[in-house]
Amino acid sequence: MQKKLSLKIIVIFVIGALLMIPLLMISEKIYERKSYLRDAKYSVAQNWTGAQQLMTPILVVPYVTEQQTQYYDGLSESYKVKINRQNKIRLILAQNLNIAANLDTSMRYKGIYQVPVYNAQVVVQGEFDQQAIQESLEEIENSTDFKHFSAPYLSSIVSDARGINNAPQLKWNDQNIPFAPGSLMQTDSNGLHAILPISALRQHDKGSIPFAYKMNLRGMERINFIPVATQSEVSVTSNWAHPEFIGNFLPVDRQINDEGYQANWQVSSFATNVGTKLNQCALGDCKALTATSFGVKQIEPVSIYVQADRSVKYGVLFIGLSFIAFFIFEITKKLPIHAIQYTLVGFSIAIFYLLLISLSEHIAFAAAYMIASFCCICLLFYYLRYVLQGVKDAFIFASLLAVLYGVLYVIISAEDFALLMGALLTFITLALVMVFTRNIDWYNIVDSDVDKRKKHKTAAISVDQN
Repeated sequence: MQKKLSLKIIVIFVIGALLMIPLLMISEKIYERKSYLRDAKYSVAQNWTGAQQLMTPILVVPYVTEQQTQYYDGLSESYKVKINRQNKIRLILAQNLNIAANLDTSMRYKGIYQVPVYNAQVVVQGEFDQQAIQESLEEIENSTDFKHFSAPYLSSIVSDARGINNAPQLKWNDQNIPFAPGSLMQTDSNGLHAILPISALRQHDKGSIPFAYKMNLRGMERINFIPVATQSEVSVTSNWAHPEFIGNFLPVDRQINDEGYQANWQVSSFATNVGTKLNQCALGDCKALTATSFGVKQIEPVSIYVQADRSVKYGVLFIGLSFIAFFIFEITKKLPIHAIQYTLVGFSIAIFYLLLISLSEHIAFAAAYMIASFCCICLLFYYLRYVLQGVKDAFIFASLLAVLYGVLYVIISAEDFALLMGALLTFITLALVMVFTRNIDWYNIVDSDVDKRKKHKTAAISVDQN
């Protein structure tokens, strides 16, 4: 008879393993919906703007060099002079740069998917050291191959220039100079620049030249800054309550609450080695310069797909607990439960996850979770009334399942403690199963059940004979 018990356990394991197939199919469906969300973000980025990366202003001084090379011309049998002209630039970084960005974040919809976008008011202020500018100009003029200067300009790179909503005006010292489209930088032409008169750089005092401008910038999800200054201070405020700070530097201080966040960065040239990187960029290699960035990403702390994916991972535990409870009921209550009944209960638990993901795309996740779990619990309660041959046992089983659904919701909603809580749930579940089955004699359980059935059969024959 032990073979019969072993066969029943094997059948239950096989059914549980087969029920992993619909769980895997639901996981694939979640992944597919995630890909649709990525497509929706790409579509919004095409029609709105993408994530923005802003390089702080750089003073660009273009100049022309001329070299003369004598060579022999065989056709004319004479020596001639070849003039080689090159266009070069000198990049000068700002001092004491300050950027204040205020992001007004809202949602844009693509079908049933929503993507956070923002309108940012960016105020840029700083100054250039007059002595450093004068020394750079003199160094260029004293070179042997110097020919002449071209018009200098202030340049700033904006990764997606479609997001610039206004026509910024540069306040350079006491002058107002309009910006023109394009950064005129070799590494990235997106952005804006303001042409400066060369006379504006040739001041003879040893002070500084202040500058400032305001820019309305539109973007999606993320805004990054590339600091190109001896000392940079960046402040970002937003009405979005779920920021993720990204990049090479974290904010020195931040405040986050339900109404939004505020974060401040302080970055020096010692931390970025911006001087060396700026010289490399002047020679045409700006990869190192643009690789140093920091910023913030507007995120959803736990998206519906992350929560649904977490819940599916606990599907094995739910099905396993249900089968263990069924098996214990079958043993203790002497109720024969068929393999098909195990399968139907397993499918009713698996269908919960499909209901959850489909409902959560249209209503709040908490409401979708409540509706899906309520439907599955009611269905199981109705079915188990007949399987367990009583309302009381069905109610106990449904109540335990409701408690598990409640605990699962807390787990999948947690960000930092999801793994810890899941591990504790698994441990507590195993402990409870071991406690409730500690007195079961697994060797005699089948034999006693068979003896009992034989006695009932003998008694029934005796009644028929009488």
